[in-house]
Amino acid sequence: MKDLTQVIAWIREGLYDGNLVRGGGQIAVGFCVEERSYKYTSGIRMPTVKSFLSLLTFVYAATLAATGANPFVNQKSLTPGNEIDELVFGRLQRLAIQPALICSDAVFVRRAYLDVIGTLPTRKEARRFIDDRNKGKRSELIGYLLEQEEFADYWAMKWGDLLRVKAEFPINLWPNGAQAYHRWIRTSIKENRPYDWFVREMLTASGSNFRVPQVNFYRAAQSTDHAAITQAVALTFMGERTDNWPEEKLAGMSVFFSQISYKPTREWKEEIVGRDLSRAPGNEEKTAIFPDGTSVRLSPDKGPRAVFADWSRNHQ
Repeated sequence: MKDLTQVIAWIREGLYDGNLVRGGGQIAVGFCVEERSYKYTSGIRMPTVKSFLSLLTFVYAATLAATGANPFVNQKSLTPGNEIDELVFGRLQRLAIQPALICSDAVFVRRAYLDVIGTLPTRKEARRFIDDRNKGKRSELIGYLLEQEEFADYWAMKWGDLLRVKAEFPINLWPNGAQAYHRWIRTSIKENRPYDWFVREMLTASGSNFRVPQVNFYRAAQSTDHAAITQAVALTFMGERTDNWPEEKLAGMSVFFSQISYKPTREWKEEIVGRDLSRAPGNEEKTAIFPDGTSVRLSPDKGPRAVFADWSRNHQ
């Protein structure tokens, strides 16, 4: 199967590889699967589907063929609507990739609801959007969805997975810590706090895991080892695995997190995450290495985590 258009043509016209397979007024359906295999049912030639993906493709194509629906608006030129569009279009142009056409209103409303609040629109909501003739309705819909409580709920759940918010094994933040951490994430999303602030709060936080929820970022790491924390920071905020990093690069970045301390309290499962000044460089400056390879001298006057947070805020 070259593309979906060819599948739809086969279904509508009864054509398979250029040969007419229509018989007795019934349309024979043919489309490519990894291993072509056909059977006859009531005189209709039907494919034996070899994979779930093939079945979905067939159902989707058959639906479009039956309804005549077109999921994309036929537009020769696409105009960027914001800075993100400009960046994406610029990248696609450099890679010589044609951008996808603008989707239809029916496709857009479904995607918007799923992407922003994690649920499908009701029939009434979808029909109201499709029938609306306002040219700015797409922007208005996005603005409306971002204001819904479901937006904060849905994206707090996604960030909870990314930040390893789990009360039980293997993370073991325990209920009080996990609830406080999740509530902080949800509030940050609901109040539209800047992403750089969000990250810096986690990187530089100190205090009780129950009362300063963002310190749970360090408690959610696989271990309290500096290298493990560095791996968590690199994967979470840089999208990079450190498995193939040179040893000196990992060790150099680990210096930024070498002064983190963990101290239990008398309250059940409460822990204070802070800075162990006994590990500070003292009168001698210590060298740490940023992910881009540049080095920096750390002084006792400023916490090394704050130094790294400042760097991450100003570098792509």
